[in-house]
Amino acid sequence: MKKIKLKRWMPLNPAIFGVAAAVVVLVVVYALWARESYFKQIEEAVAQETQRLSADLAKTVNYGRSSIKLVSQSVSKKMDGPELRRAEAVFLSMKDDVPFSKIEYIRKDGLKLSYDEEPVDVSESPFFRQGMAGKSGIWIDYTGKKYGEARINVYTPLYYGDKVVGVITGILGGKNDITPMLQYTVNGEQTIGLLCDRELNIVASSFIDSDFGESFEQRAQDFFPPEIVSVFKKNAILNDLKAFRVTSDVGTSIACVMSVEGLGWFVVQMVPYHVLINVTRHVAIKAVMALFLVVLFFVIYIHSIYRTNSRLRNEMVGKHLNVINALTDSYGSAFVIDSRTGLSESYSIDPMASRFMQDAFDNAPHYDQITSLYVNRMVLLEDRPLFDKVLTLERLNREFLKRSRFEFIYRISKGGAIHYMQIHYVKPSKDRPEIVMGIKLVDESMNAELDKRKELNDQRVALVKALDRAQRADKAKSNFLFSISHDVRTPMNAILGYDELAQKYLQNLNLADAEASLLKYYLNGIQSAGMLLLNVINSVLSITSIESGYEKLEETAVLTAALSEDLVTTFEQSARQKNVMLQISRNIKTRCVYVDKVKYHQILMNVVSNAIKYTRGGGLVRISLRDLPHENPDKCNIEMVVEDTGVGISEEFLPRVFDVFEREQTALTRGIEGTGLGLSIVKKLVDLMHGTINITSRVGEGTRVIIVTPHRVAEEDFAVAPTDVQPFKKNLSGKCILMADDDPQTCEIVSNMLKSLGADIICVENGNECYRRVDMSPAGSFDLILMDLKMPRGDGFETTALIRKLDSPRKSRIPIVALSASAFEEEKKAAFDAGVNGHIAKPIDFTELLDLISKLLK
Repeated sequence: MKKIKLKRWMPLNPAIFGVAAAVVVLVVVYALWARESYFKQIEEAVAQETQRLSADLAKTVNYGRSSIKLVSQSVSKKMDGPELRRAEAVFLSMKDDVPFSKIEYIRKDGLKLSYDEEPVDVSESPFFRQGMAGKSGIWIDYTGKKYGEARINVYTPLYYGDKVVGVITGILGGKNDITPMLQYTVNGEQTIGLLCDRELNIVASSFIDSDFGESFEQRAQDFFPPEIVSVFKKNAILNDLKAFRVTSDVGTSIACVMSVEGLGWFVVQMVPYHVLINVTRHVAIKAVMALFLVVLFFVIYIHSIYRTNSRLRNEMVGKHLNVINALTDSYGSAFVIDSRTGLSESYSIDPMASRFMQDAFDNAPHYDQITSLYVNRMVLLEDRPLFDKVLTLERLNREFLKRSRFEFIYRISKGGAIHYMQIHYVKPSKDRPEIVMGIKLVDESMNAELDKRKELNDQRVALVKALDRAQRADKAKSNFLFSISHDVRTPMNAILGYDELAQKYLQNLNLADAEASLLKYYLNGIQSAGMLLLNVINSVLSITSIESGYEKLEETAVLTAALSEDLVTTFEQSARQKNVMLQISRNIKTRCVYVDKVKYHQILMNVVSNAIKYTRGGGLVRISLRDLPHENPDKCNIEMVVEDTGVGISEEFLPRVFDVFEREQTALTRGIEGTGLGLSIVKKLVDLMHGTINITSRVGEGTRVIIVTPHRVAEEDFAVAPTDVQPFKKNLSGKCILMADDDPQTCEIVSNMLKSLGADIICVENGNECYRRVDMSPAGSFDLILMDLKMPRGDGFETTALIRKLDSPRKSRIPIVALSASAFEEEKKAAFDAGVNGHIAKPIDFTELLDLISKLLK
C-alpha cells in the first residue's frame, strides 16, 4: 500500500486579521459613541429634572401664597377685638392644613409672636412695612444663621374690619421644605441642586447647608472656571432650558439653570465631574475587555490552527488509507487523485480494466487523460453524455463544492454482454486536495432494483385500476341516489298530496263524528308515516351529498341574534305537547358573523329535536349560545350547548353515536321514532365548518351536547336586507297557470289544490309541449309556469332556457317555479342557472308552494 504524505499545512486566513482590525476600530468608536451618547442622555435628564423642579417650586410658593391668605382670613374671623389673643392657639390649629413649617404673627407695633420662640421686634423688616401697607408677597430672610438655613417668608396683612392690624407670615424653611426638592441622583450619585434668588444668591442647596445667602458666582468659582459663570448668568437671563457641559482640569460636569415662573428665582442642577468620571471609567473598562477578548480570540485561533495542523499531520494518512481500504474492499478499482494537479495514483485495478487500460495507467497518470480513454474504450455510447457531467477535473471540483461524495451508474460492454458499473467519488477532507475514486460491478444490485421497479410499476397500475373502479362505483352510487330520489319522492308526493286532498275533502262529508274522527285518524297515520319515510330519504341524501363533496359552505354576513330566532316558534308547540320546559339563553357579544345559516340551523334543529324527542314529560331542555375568543382576532368561536333531562345514552353506545343508522335500543327508547341519521348529519356538518362536537351523557339523567364552530367576524355596519313577507293570496281567481309534469298524479293533486283557490290550470306532459304552448299562445295567456325538471322530450332545464330566449319580453319573463323530486343542491343550483324563479322539492309542501306563487304574482 502506498503511503500518503501531508504536503501542506492548513493556512492562516488573512480575512481573520482584517476582521480583528475592524473589531478593534469598532470597539474604540463604540466606546467614544457610548460615552457621548450617555452624556447626552444625562443632559436631557438634567434639563427635564430642572424644568420639573422649577414647576414644583412655583407650585409650592403659589400654594403658600393662597394658604397664608386663607390663614389671614380665618384669623380675622376669630378676632374679638383689634388685638389677636392667644395667637399661637389659632396657628397651631391650622398648621396641618398649610405647607408652612411655621406660622408667625407680627402685631402692628412690629413685635413678632411665634408659638415656639421669644417675641422679636421686626418693625424695620421690609416685609413688615409692606404687609402693614396692605401688600402680600415673599421675603427671604438670610439672617437666621442659628437655623442653618435661609427662610422664605410668605406674608400678607391681617385685617380687622377695614383696617390692617398686623401681618401674618408663613415660613418655608430652605433646609426642611426646599432642600428635599433639590435632591436628584444620577447612577446612584447625588447631584448638586441650588435655588437662587433674583441676584443669584443661594437660597437653598442640596450639597452644603451653609451655602445659603452666599453669591452663586463666588461659590461657583470653587468648582467651575470663571468663564463658565458667565454662561450660567447668560442662560439664567435668557431662561434657556438647555443643559451644557463644564470642562475643567479635574474633569467634565453637566449643568442646567432655569428661572422659576412668577418669582424671578433660578434653579440650578449640576452633575459633578466624579459621577461622569465613573461613566467614562465603565466605558473604558468595557472597551478594554472587548479588546482583551479580541486578543484572546486570536490566541485561541492561532493555537487551534497549530493543533489542527498537528492533527492533520498525524491523522490524514490514516484517514485516507481507511477510505482507500474501504473502497478497495468494495470496489474492483481504487484511485487517489490530486484535485489541484490532476495527478492520480492507482491502489487496485480490476483485471478487465487493467487489460484494456494498462498502457494508459503506465503512460498517462493524469485524471482527465485516463478518464477520457476509459470512456472511449469501455463505456457504452448511450451513457457517455452522463459521464460528461463529471468527466473533467474542473467539473469534479465544482461538484465537491456542494457535497463531499457522490456516485452514478453507467454501462459497459464486456464479452458481448452489457454490465452495470458504479463509480464513486469521495473527498475525505475539505482542507486537503485528495479525492478517492472507486469503480465496481453492480449487475446483481441493478437487476434487483429493476425487478423492484417493475413490481412497483405493476402495483401502481393496479392502484390506478382500483381507483378507476372506485370512482365508477362512486359515480354509480350517486346516479343511483339521484334516480332513487326522483323515483321515491314522486310517489311520496302522490301519497302526501292525496292525503292532503282527502283531509280537505273530509270536511265536506256529512259523516258522523265517530266516523269522521276514525277516518281523520287513518289519514293522519298515512301522513305521519309518509313524512317519516320522507325524512329518512332526505337524511340519506344529505349524508351522501356531504360525503361526495357536493356540500359547500355558502357563508353570508348574518346577525348573531338571527341564529336562534326560529327556536321558539319551531319547537315551542312540540315541547308543550310533551310537557317539556324549553329554556333558551343567548350571550353573544359579537354582533355579526359570516355563517352558512341553512346548515347552522340544520345542526341546531337536529340536536334540539333529539333533545325534546328523548325527554319525558315534566323534563327540561336548556339551549344556550355564547361566543368565545379565537386565536385569530378576526374570528370568533360560537358555542352551542343543548342539555336535556332525557333518557340519556349509555357509555357503551357513546363511541357509536355518530355512526350512520345507529340507534341505541333500550327499554327507555322503545316507542320513540328515529332513523339514526340525525347526529351523523350533525357531525359531518360540524366537520365541514371545521368545528368540534362533544357529547356527554348518563342513562336516566340526560345528555349534554357542546358544539363549537369558528366564524369570521363581519363588519357591524353591513346592510341587513329586510325580510319581505307577503301575505298569502288565498284567491287566485283570474290566474292561468301552465303546469308541465309527466306524472298524472302530481298534475291531478296540484290542479285540484289550485282550482280550489280559483286558478285555471293547464297541464302538459313534456317540456316540448310546454314550450310550444307558450310560444304559440298570445302574450299574457299564462301568469305562471310550474315546471317539472325531469320529463321526457325536453326536461325542465332545457325548456326553461328556451322560454327565456323568446323574443317577446312578456313571454320570456313569465315566472317559472321548478318542481323537482331530487333534493340535491347541485340540481337546484342548475335550475336557477337555467332561469327559474323558485324551486319546490317533491313531495310538495302546498303552504310553501302557495306562498311562493303569491310572491311571484304580487
